[in-house]
Amino acid sequence: MKKLPLAIIFASLLGNTTVNAATIYNKDGNQMDIFGHISAMYTNSAGSKHIDGLKRKPSDKSGIGTTAYFGVAGRTKINDTVSGIAVSEWIMPAGTDSKSDGKIVTRAQYVGFDAAQYGILTFGRGDNAYYTVAGVTDIFTELDTNVNDHYALGDLHSSQIMYSISALGWDFRASYQAFSSKVNETPVNISNQAAFAFATRLSNGLSIAYGMSFYYLAKDAAGAMTRYYAPTNKIIHNLGDNTSFFTYGEYTPTFKVDRGISISYGTFGEGLYLALNATYTKYGSYSHQLISYEGVASYTLDNGLCFNLGYGTKRYNGDNIRSDLTLGIYYRLNANFKIFAEAAFDVNSKPGRFYGEQQIKNEAMGKNKAVIGLVYDF
Repeated sequence: MKKLPLAIIFASLLGNTTVNAATIYNKDGNQMDIFGHISAMYTNSAGSKHIDGLKRKPSDKSGIGTTAYFGVAGRTKINDTVSGIAVSEWIMPAGTDSKSDGKIVTRAQYVGFDAAQYGILTFGRGDNAYYTVAGVTDIFTELDTNVNDHYALGDLHSSQIMYSISALGWDFRASYQAFSSKVNETPVNISNQAAFAFATRLSNGLSIAYGMSFYYLAKDAAGAMTRYYAPTNKIIHNLGDNTSFFTYGEYTPTFKVDRGISISYGTFGEGLYLALNATYTKYGSYSHQLISYEGVASYTLDNGLCFNLGYGTKRYNGDNIRSDLTLGIYYRLNANFKIFAEAAFDVNSKPGRFYGEQQIKNEAMGKNKAVIGLVYDF
């Protein structure tokens, strides 16, 4: 799953004692927690590319790799109703091989107010509100398929305002990104974006969510984003080798809209958990929508043994451009330490009908992946 998803961080701020976080200070209404995740794992070459591919520094070798995350969360009482909260989480400089550039990457970093029954308001960096829909299938330790197009522009949004409130059995979240930012380390530039999601949990254990996200993309004068989208535009618009750069610029998307629904049953890590989501994605200038489906099933035994099964597919113009079957097993020796193994198998996908050759190579699309490792959570 996402290393320390924001849902867990919010739970920590709300005082959920089931979260793996260590309180290092708690006095006079002020509390400070630390949390993190360290793993060591053996991956095949495709697994290494999958894990590192979005960083555009893909490894092409099998071997031992590591991931490390570290964060702090603080809370201070302002009055009987409102508390000030702050969170910062970093991806530490560790990778699957020596290509790691030694940089500390800020994943989440925000500060705000927890007004109890009136909701939580935060300002800073993190995922947007649509994760309520996309995140229900985010259960694997490292090999999530991420076929949902939310992840193409998701995870790390700067300059974001997020509001969330839970009342009368409903959960509502809304987010807005006010200033432009690059997507991960790509030249894709989000000028601003907004998202919202509604969710409710029924008495029979079913949860249902609906959401939308809107991204407005800003072209750059140097044409870097045009070059980034050029391989896809060449394929889907049947552009010839002599097509002018100006024409490619005309086809470069100026916006992206996701809308989708999810349904889940149970709580992941507690017995039976089932989840399914569907997302319809429209890019400006693309002639068809992208349609993605993800489904997962998980069962956790009382002794800490857990079995995970997932399937995800993304379709464009009648083709399965992504299609992955993922299996996982982990054994939790205690609340903080687990052993895990995962494998993802390509199921007759055709990524070349949409993605460029370099992106397919970087993310090992269409390849079988495997990883086995140890994880320590704190």
